[in-house]
Amino acid sequence: MEKNSSAGSRIAKSTLALVIFSLIGKVFGFARESLTASVFGTSIEMSAYSLAQAATAMIAGFVTQAIATTFIPSLQKAENDLGEGRKNYFTNNLLSITTVISIILIILGYYFPREIAFLTASRAKKETFDIVVRLIQLGMPVVLFSAWVGIFTGYLQYGGKFAATGAISIPLNLVYIVYLIIFAHHIGIVGLTVASVVGALAQFLFLLPDSFKLGYRPKFIFDLRDKYVIEAVELSLPVLVSVSVNDINTAVNRSLASGMGDSAPSILYFSNKMNTLIIGIFITAITAIVFPILTRYFSGGNIKEGKRVMNASIKSVLFLTVPATIGMVILARPLIEIAFVRGAFTTEDGINATSTLRFYSLSLISISLTNVLNRIYYSLNDTKTPFIIGALNVFINVVLNILVAHRFGTDGLAASVSLATTCAVLIGFYLLRKKIGNLGTFSYIKALIKTLMASFAMGLVALLYFPFENILKLILSGGLLTLSRLLVLLLVVTVAMVIYLICLYFLGVREIKDLVAIGKEKIEKRRIRN
Repeated sequence: MEKNSSAGSRIAKSTLALVIFSLIGKVFGFARESLTASVFGTSIEMSAYSLAQAATAMIAGFVTQAIATTFIPSLQKAENDLGEGRKNYFTNNLLSITTVISIILIILGYYFPREIAFLTASRAKKETFDIVVRLIQLGMPVVLFSAWVGIFTGYLQYGGKFAATGAISIPLNLVYIVYLIIFAHHIGIVGLTVASVVGALAQFLFLLPDSFKLGYRPKFIFDLRDKYVIEAVELSLPVLVSVSVNDINTAVNRSLASGMGDSAPSILYFSNKMNTLIIGIFITAITAIVFPILTRYFSGGNIKEGKRVMNASIKSVLFLTVPATIGMVILARPLIEIAFVRGAFTTEDGINATSTLRFYSLSLISISLTNVLNRIYYSLNDTKTPFIIGALNVFINVVLNILVAHRFGTDGLAASVSLATTCAVLIGFYLLRKKIGNLGTFSYIKALIKTLMASFAMGLVALLYFPFENILKLILSGGLLTLSRLLVLLLVVTVAMVIYLICLYFLGVREIKDLVAIGKEKIEKRRIRN
């Protein structure tokens, strides 16, 4: 039990640190999307941008996420066989090969943009479709820079350096914010696409200093016979679908939304951005930390210790995403209104986005658990099972979209994602149990019950926002009202989170008790020193 407790507390501490870095980045992301909504609203140009971004993001995600995911297991194997000196050789070789692949994809994207546009804009009007084509041509270089980001993200995570990877969204969002404030009204949506490319380059440059500190040294190596790189590429092929399920589902949804009216793709874009904000803060942190640990244990044959880390990580996901889901459902309207409803983004747009966000938020738990489960499979050198699960996820989403999209609009598209990912995560757990035996399911159920109880108390506190909002609306207006609502919302959310953590503590959640014990120990040491 002590080992399990220590594994949980280590993950909890590391996750907290990464969440803080990610949170800072997401604050900038919140500002970025708020500015985007204010400048472009749900116009045809904004819808075209969201459709183009979904297409290029899916292609870039295939390369980036597949590389970042297979990088760690392949590098672990290379070091186990040939020693630590192989790390730079492997990294530089993979960098060269993925650069060539990315350049080929960019060239194809430039000369065949209409074919790529059909991925997300098949039902769009000609005017919108033509803008999508142009933006895809401009945005394709993001594939190359994203591939480089994927490699150095894996390199740093393998070396246990999580600070830079946790804060990686900061440079991207800063580029966007500068563009939106200074240039957007003069250059328009074309410049926003260029900003996405420059932002990806800024992310790569942001990762370089820490990579050099960790020992990386650039050297041109292009060895197609290197069996470890070949293995990484081979592993990445089935990984393409499994790690990009959310991007694929987003592309499918945007494609259907492109035939639902000029504003529908934009509504999906903004509501999905708000939803993925939570996933980006919490789940990226957990998967970044546990993946290298799981790989070391499972590749070394230490299944028992690997299960302990797995148990701690899955429970961490539940502790984070269950209250986030409940909070998102309750506070969806003020979140959307404070973030987006101003300038070109109308009150009606806000109503539509609020409803869609509530349906999207139901996928928070399942998407997050799927991300962790995929890493568990990869650390077991199993890329086939996540591929099958990912394909089923997309299939279920497409079927549900066809059945409900014409009846419920963007709400139906968002609900389809939630239902599909829930089915996928249940299948993932079932197949994992068949693969490695007992998963400690009872401990997950126990953690889920405690989390729901604490989240219920938290939700009651969150409801206190609305009477305060009504009072503010009576006495304030304009920008001062928006700022006051934001401050009250932050205050209520903070109090709700504190109540949630207190409830978990008194419900006997070990991870929270471990963190409290660590805090008390540090306070006591400082008191003794002073």
